[in-house]
Amino acid sequence: MSAKRPSASPASGEKKRRKAITLEMKLKIIAQHEGGKPVMVISRELGLSQSTISTILKDKKRISDAVKSSASIKSTVITKKRAGPIDDMEKLLVEWIEEQVQNRIPLSLLMIQAKARSLFNMLKEHADPTYTQMFTASHGWFQRFKKRHNFHTVKVTGEAVCADIECAEAFKEELHRIIVEQKYLPEQIFNVDETSLFWKRMPECTYTDQESKAIPGLRDHVTLLLGGNVAGFKLKPFLIYHSENPRAFKNVSKHTLPVHYRHNKKAWMTSALFEDWFLNCFIPQAKEYCRQNNIAFKILLILDDAPGHPRHIGTMHPDVKVVYLPLNITTLIQPMDQGAIAAFKAQYLRQTFAQAVEATESGQTLLEFWKGFNILNAIQNIAAAWEEVTEQCMNFVWKKVLKTCGNTFNGFNKDCAVDEIVTNKILMLGKQLELDINEEDIHEIVSIKTEEISGEELIELQEERSKNVEPEEEVIPNPLKQFTTKKLAEAFATIGKGMRMLEAMDGNYERFARADRQVQDALVCYREIYNEKKKQTVCSQFDSIMKNTKPAKSSTKVNAPMPSTNYSQASPEGREIDNPGTIAFTSSNNTF
Repeated sequence: MSAKRPSASPASGEKKRRKAITLEMKLKIIAQHEGGKPVMVISRELGLSQSTISTILKDKKRISDAVKSSASIKSTVITKKRAGPIDDMEKLLVEWIEEQVQNRIPLSLLMIQAKARSLFNMLKEHADPTYTQMFTASHGWFQRFKKRHNFHTVKVTGEAVCADIECAEAFKEELHRIIVEQKYLPEQIFNVDETSLFWKRMPECTYTDQESKAIPGLRDHVTLLLGGNVAGFKLKPFLIYHSENPRAFKNVSKHTLPVHYRHNKKAWMTSALFEDWFLNCFIPQAKEYCRQNNIAFKILLILDDAPGHPRHIGTMHPDVKVVYLPLNITTLIQPMDQGAIAAFKAQYLRQTFAQAVEATESGQTLLEFWKGFNILNAIQNIAAAWEEVTEQCMNFVWKKVLKTCGNTFNGFNKDCAVDEIVTNKILMLGKQLELDINEEDIHEIVSIKTEEISGEELIELQEERSKNVEPEEEVIPNPLKQFTTKKLAEAFATIGKGMRMLEAMDGNYERFARADRQVQDALVCYREIYNEKKKQTVCSQFDSIMKNTKPAKSSTKVNAPMPSTNYSQASPEGREIDNPGTIAFTSSNNTF
């Protein structure tokens, strides 16, 4: 009898390791199979055995139920969860931990255990009186909780509690060396940073407790990525919201929004979204900026060490060098944290207050205004507020990270800038709304750091999203807005009528003439659209006539007159319209 063939395993005596498959991967496998891809092809592409793929497909219902029950898609184990306050507590605790990590707040075992006990006790108070189970947040529970939700390591990342001033100075020297050696210009040095914006959160005195429950989305938030360069140029805001197609976007193309709009369930920055911003938003805008300023596209991008900033970003474009701020010093020298974000939030609050004043003056109540205020209104205010952040402010924020940049840092103070907006504008608008607010209330809203969400707020936020997110994301946008020659002509006529009314009332001819020129200049783009639409209409009508004209038989003699080339005999429809819907804003020789 021949000897047994030796094992073909790569290392004798070693057991073959099992490959852990996450829920995310299992969902992908199920989706591919439902899309018509054979098991054999999926197996070959993913490097898994066909039996493994078949087992996953047979377990489809249990996998789907696990995802619906808010299990982490990174989890590799589907466990049977206990119903009641403990299950609800773990869902809220996952939300809280992810929020702390997103905001770069250090976590410890004791902090997580204390939060778990607090959430459980709060939920138990509202549970059935017969529920008597106890919960101590033991070490064993924590180990099982980490395994269930794939929190293998609760890593403290980002801004530390104690900032290291000496490290900040050393980084400043190193950055200066890089700038000098590579000869970077102020226009080529950029920084960006994320901030959370609770877009409906106002000072508590602007509504009562009962009113706050009646206002949808009061604790809803977006994540904004804001940034610019040393020269004061501001990048287009990158906004992350939890809904792909909010109801407010009906008839609105997201490509026309004044922000780069993205979405995910948590409305947080992820590595994938940051890569999307880097390649599809930052690179094109920075290239165009350099081209307009006749400078080389050679960029130095300064980032903090946030969880959503992948380290390989620096290798994704040969002309962009990425430098990361060291741990523990971000709060000291991160440019955007030195006044730009605070000024933006102050301007956002001012914009929103101004709209509230306008609404109340037109007959609305403050509660009605808040109910009607949606994410599209917030995006418009975000764009307007970012526009109001001055070039001087954007230049000043680099003072703590750059050794020198000319004398452009002189004469600006970030605290004074925000104080001026708060004292002179927001408080005045608050008085018009008859609100009893002070500077401390406003500074609490515009502060850069996001305050921790309480247990009650976590519950309300989860309930609100469970009710609203699904219907919103199923909304199919209606056809996009379109121009028509008829509507454009009506618009021109209406504007012309309005200008003639102003002319009849204004005794100052010079003022009216100046306004007339500005309006005419502003309408040039719409006149061009009208002319183009009109040409297309005339051409289509001509083509239609030619198609319907039957050619004469060869044996038939036709003595038709030759068409006239005299322009004066041509019909008005055949002439090109240079000034459609003519708006005669000129003076009618009135004597003032």
